[in-house]
Amino acid sequence: MMKIIAVFATYAFLLFTIVSMMACSTKEGINFESGLTKFEANQLDEAIKVFSEIAKKPGKYQDRARFYLGECYKLQFKWDEATAAYQSVVDNEPATSYLAAEARNGIAQVREGRRDVERLKYTHDNFPGTEQAADALLELGSVYENKLNDYQNAIKIYRQLIQEFPGTQKAAQAQVNIGSIFFYKLYDIDTGWKEFLNVNEKNYPDLKFRVAEIQNLLRETNKLRTEINENVAFIKQSQKRKIPEHSRVTGYEIYGVKEDQVAQAFLSVGKKWRELRNYPKAIEAYRMLIHRLALRNREVAQARYGIAEIYQMDLHRYYEAVDAYEEYIKFHPTDFRRDEAVYNLAICYEVLRDYNNAYKYYRAYRDSYPEGKFYKAAELKVRQYEYDEDQDGFAYYKEAAAGTSDTNPNSRP
Repeated sequence: MMKIIAVFATYAFLLFTIVSMMACSTKEGINFESGLTKFEANQLDEAIKVFSEIAKKPGKYQDRARFYLGECYKLQFKWDEATAAYQSVVDNEPATSYLAAEARNGIAQVREGRRDVERLKYTHDNFPGTEQAADALLELGSVYENKLNDYQNAIKIYRQLIQEFPGTQKAAQAQVNIGSIFFYKLYDIDTGWKEFLNVNEKNYPDLKFRVAEIQNLLRETNKLRTEINENVAFIKQSQKRKIPEHSRVTGYEIYGVKEDQVAQAFLSVGKKWRELRNYPKAIEAYRMLIHRLALRNREVAQARYGIAEIYQMDLHRYYEAVDAYEEYIKFHPTDFRRDEAVYNLAICYEVLRDYNNAYKYYRAYRDSYPEGKFYKAAELKVRQYEYDEDQDGFAYYKEAAAGTSDTNPNSRP
């Protein structure tokens, strides 16, 4: 009897521990998503508060939070704090991990960017009025824009180039870069529109091809913005009641018989914001659909898949893509794009150097979807992963996961 009680007590303790760990993990995940949402909304101070708390506690999200602290500080031009946050990831992660590599890249970009700024300023100041000076300004603007994410200084340098070398091809490129920063980095389409309008035949009479290119861009942008505004207006007009903050209501209670059309409108808004490369707005539209119309399973599935695809294909944020694809599969196991989600998960895990999970999902795709369009690619990956070149009893994917060599039998996990 005592043995039975002891076994039951042990089982109960283990169950309690597992449930507690799951609850903690879930809470940690929710907190991380909250920080991510604030980061995407450019609420950097708020995001830093959330990520700082997560970074204090060991767990699945600790190093990811530290990495995003580096990203936040970088966007605030706090180079030393950004470098320190990235370095903490490097120090804590295995040397071969994807996150460590990204953190090292973050450190390198900050350091190289700061060195490049000094070098290019020196070149410009010592060769005034020359082609070399123009090249230095164009590259300097690019360094601020792409390495340091310092968009205000990038715009300032591009304007300097336009002023010092008016009417030239490099000045036109600088003006296009200014418009692109407002369009695609600062998400300020109205200001970006005004900047793009400066690329005209009056300012650049010899660059008619560039003027035509910008006119086409503005026409397409105007078309997409008009369609977004029409959909947003329809969603607002269809709303029957105020949406409560802390309680759940059904889509029918909010939108009545128009809930089907509203769901399609949300999907359209997300798709068109994505076409405009305003990914935060696209994700926001998809999340709003998921929150407000949770019972519209088909449209919610499309929204979840859309979020995952943006993280993978557009933002190249593979950890977030994995989370989003796994959420999609969990809630929509029979959706028609499930096979693509499985294959994309394998790709994401491979990029993240998580070869055990990459193999798992490539094999799952091969075994589950023999008629799928990625079957041959998945089959090839499975064969590659299962191959044991040095015949030491460990397949390639196990060696890769352990960081050992599959060509040396003495190097094994």
